[in-house]
Amino acid sequence: MAEKTRPVWIWLPGEVEPVACGTFEWSPQIGQFAYLPEYRTRAGALPIDPSNLPFSRSTKPATTTLMNGIFGVLRDAAPEGFGLDLLLAKHARQDLDEIDRMDLAVGDGVGAIEVCLPEMIDRKIAFRPPSEDDLKLQLADAEPGFSVRRVVEQLSGIDDGTSLGGEKPKLTITRQSDSSTQWWIAKLQERGAAPFLPAREFVAMTLAAQCGIDAAQVHYSRMGQHEVVLVKRFDRDVVANGVQRSLFASAATVLRLRSDSTREDPDRSYVKFAHELRRWCADRNQGYADQQRELWRRMVFNALVGNYDDHPRNHGLLYRSGSWGMSPAYDIVAIPRRREDQAMALNRRGSRIATPDSLVVDAPAFSYEMEEAWDTLRAMADTVHTSWRALFAELCGLSEQEVEIQRPAFKLAEDISTGQQTLDLVTLGRRRR
Repeated sequence: MAEKTRPVWIWLPGEVEPVACGTFEWSPQIGQFAYLPEYRTRAGALPIDPSNLPFSRSTKPATTTLMNGIFGVLRDAAPEGFGLDLLLAKHARQDLDEIDRMDLAVGDGVGAIEVCLPEMIDRKIAFRPPSEDDLKLQLADAEPGFSVRRVVEQLSGIDDGTSLGGEKPKLTITRQSDSSTQWWIAKLQERGAAPFLPAREFVAMTLAAQCGIDAAQVHYSRMGQHEVVLVKRFDRDVVANGVQRSLFASAATVLRLRSDSTREDPDRSYVKFAHELRRWCADRNQGYADQQRELWRRMVFNALVGNYDDHPRNHGLLYRSGSWGMSPAYDIVAIPRRREDQAMALNRRGSRIATPDSLVVDAPAFSYEMEEAWDTLRAMADTVHTSWRALFAELCGLSEQEVEIQRPAFKLAEDISTGQQTLDLVTLGRRRR
């Protein structure tokens, strides 16, 4: 018998109110999910996970023992990291089980799914973030040594928090743009953390867009004496009668990873993710090749800016315009303490060390011919190499000395752009065959 049972709620495209789509039964280490019959026959109904939880003729519940019995697409909607820390502090708990986390989450988690008791769903629907002006007021008089975590707690209020993942202090805010209201994520510089984190994320995300990557929109500012990077949420649309949500699935869900997956897990692989895009993204509206090519460019870009935190939860798919595809890129940060290895394997050999060879050798698995991939890699390296300094100095206000400290993050881009690292396509092609 299940320890706990909860309805699963979904916001269908264009809707501001969720509907119950299924039932989730959970006991530690095992979970079961079944769609409601009335949901399956509903006009416009969608599977919450088209690969792992598709519609089928069978009425037998799907079962998982991964992620402590939580299906990946449900885990994606649950608070973790900083959001979980706030939830624990708010309820004065040392720990919360998987269901409690989803029950108590405030309603700003990623995607279009909630798992909670019926009496709790109205609170999640009603969630509205504080404004950008509220954040500015809180930070205006806060000294640099003041804990920004406390700022987040004060803005969230005693009855609210955040469900956002990741380890950095952050919260969802509303921002006015072109007379419309939008939801953005504000990420703050915490005392004791590595310096210039908001600037490093802003520069990396700006460079990503310059390299032709579909990246979430970012904005950098100083509020009082504090650095803040704002990232536009791509899974929320504020409309006249409420807030619409978009379905989301992380790469961890797509790859069916275990909760204890480490960097050495062979399933933590860009090539395997590219293969899964065939299953998720090919439909009557689109093929999968463009999605694979976008993934390859992101893999390459992470290496070019020293972002070795490119783990599977920092990649995802979004359901929009009737199809699943790569979500806008997010959580890309230029890290000058270079590890030289990425968080996911770059090719079929399992290498995580980024070199021209390791990045290009399996380009065909991403719908790139090797020659085109090498040309694209060099063009991206040139863009990064010639632009990163000005972004730090002119848009973020870093001094010449502070800018120079960032240089190790861009070493690979510099080496490729200046010809210190190159590639022999003929030799590479022979070795690949």
